[in-house]
Amino acid sequence: HVLAKSPGGRELVLLELGPETANAAKSLPAVFIAANMEGTVPISGEAALFLAKLVCEKADMRSDRTWYILPCGNPDAAAVYFGKPLRLDPRNARPRNDDQDDQTDEDGPDDLDGDGLITQMRVKDPEGAWIPVPVDPRLMKKADWAKGEKGVWKLYPEGLDNDGDGQYNEDGPGGVNLGTAFPHLFNFHAPDSGSWSGSEAETFALLKFFDLHREVGLTFVFGEANFCLAPPRGGRKGEADLNQIKVPENMAGFINADPNRTYTIVEVMDMVRPLVPPGMEVTESLIAGFLGLGAVVNPLEDDLKFYKELSEKYKEFLKAAKLDGKRLDPAPDKDGSLELYAYYQLGLPSFALDFWTLPEVKEEKAADEITPEKLEKMTNDEFIALGEEKIDAFLKASGAPDQFKAKQVIEGLKGGMMDTKKMAEMMKQMPKKPSAEGIDPKEKALLAGSDKELGGKGFVAWKPFKHPTLGDVEIGGAVPFTDNTPPAKMVDGLLKGQVPWVAEIAKKMARIKIADATVKRLGAGVYEVKAWVENTGDLPYPTAMGRRNGRVLPVIVTLGGQGFEIVQGKKRSLVPAVPAHGSQPVTWIVRAAKPIKLEVKAETRIAWGDSRTIDLGGAK
Repeated sequence: HVLAKSPGGRELVLLELGPETANAAKSLPAVFIAANMEGTVPISGEAALFLAKLVCEKADMRSDRTWYILPCGNPDAAAVYFGKPLRLDPRNARPRNDDQDDQTDEDGPDDLDGDGLITQMRVKDPEGAWIPVPVDPRLMKKADWAKGEKGVWKLYPEGLDNDGDGQYNEDGPGGVNLGTAFPHLFNFHAPDSGSWSGSEAETFALLKFFDLHREVGLTFVFGEANFCLAPPRGGRKGEADLNQIKVPENMAGFINADPNRTYTIVEVMDMVRPLVPPGMEVTESLIAGFLGLGAVVNPLEDDLKFYKELSEKYKEFLKAAKLDGKRLDPAPDKDGSLELYAYYQLGLPSFALDFWTLPEVKEEKAADEITPEKLEKMTNDEFIALGEEKIDAFLKASGAPDQFKAKQVIEGLKGGMMDTKKMAEMMKQMPKKPSAEGIDPKEKALLAGSDKELGGKGFVAWKPFKHPTLGDVEIGGAVPFTDNTPPAKMVDGLLKGQVPWVAEIAKKMARIKIADATVKRLGAGVYEVKAWVENTGDLPYPTAMGRRNGRVLPVIVTLGGQGFEIVQGKKRSLVPAVPAHGSQPVTWIVRAAKPIKLEVKAETRIAWGDSRTIDLGGAK
């Protein structure tokens, strides 16, 4: 299907595979996969096509569901990878006046040295903020004034000041990054965000597609984030002022609050904590939902349970495929992304998946140095026994905020507000700190990978150039795409080892069955009919977020047949949610003058459904 045409005239192509491709109305659930929404991750498009081939080859994958596969969600940006000079830009071809002057797209990058690459320029300047890294002058770092360092270089992207405004490459071709143009947490003020979410033909077509295709029950986004390795991140601040909360009068009495004063979120959490069942964690997200403080911006705890469980299984899957080597962490999910929209607003299980990051450069660590991996295996008491000095050193090395001190952590562990496993999980999500030499871990890995795998072709050595306005400059730096695109020889192995995980997750989709149905004779032609609606899948129906936003329709349970009357219950009953491997009963009291057959039917758009015939009064 051609869903839309990009501003650059390229088609947004969707592949549909399955037994109902000829049907306008679908009766089977569907899996939706989108790849390369930012147009800057070529391997993700290859992965989508690899998956399409896999579905075509394996009949069991497509026998009872539809697959919608979008191999390239941002065709304009993706085309840049195949053009010259090579540059990385996630924006589509929408003309946009970035610098708000009287011209549009007039000041983009220029290949000054003619090597076919857009890299960087560095120029010596007393006002510069950058210095070469002492242990490897190819790399640059921000001067740290606290260490007595003074910047001597300014950095620019390679190019000219084409419009003479004193800025370089500030208004290049292109307009909107489609990878961050979806409604959830859409940033209206980002330079590449577009006028509103869905402003582009490509994104609007996808929003419309999801609205029309309510059979989509599972989504994957192939790109740079990875919900399979690590659950969707939390920690975002909500819309409400969490330091000035007024508790509504109808809830104030329930938690012993004064409706006439304001509270901080911490104070409200302290009031709620004694009222919740033992073992239940009181979080900011929970309180925000309870008090209606605005849109949910963090994943719900019930959903994090299945994300965490599947994350552990995915790590085992990678180990079996011999792809569990140490590598840099995937990029965090971005506000306005399709994967966040699918989870928060469509209420669906949404998985992001990357396929490669640079291998981590091994660093020698002291045998007794604490790492997040070691912390995960320690008990609270073992960690506390290390003492404040060692704990403070660990927190600093892990990149914890400066206000996060050992004393505070120890009190939290003793009070049950945190434990070592949660701390380890939090530490793993923190960005890696620069090394003692000031080298960014990603840049260090890029150089190592370039030298080892690419014969140095992933980094252009700095060379002098006479710039028409800046004077003597040096041009060099990382080659675009080196940090997110593996060498060609690795691609087949990466796809064969990882793409099949999508099929494994698809097998875990919620699947609604009628587990049992019973009839109890009450006398005088009156019967109690009871059916158990079961979810045999490993994923809930729907997600906790789906229950909260109400977009996923309930399971519709009907009782059909001739010659009976429903005395109690409904002919069309709604079952809002069925947990994974759980069931929910539906009961009717019916009257029938003679033996008949009844049909109990459970219908859904995203989890198959089932039906069962039962005898009432001994009908044959």
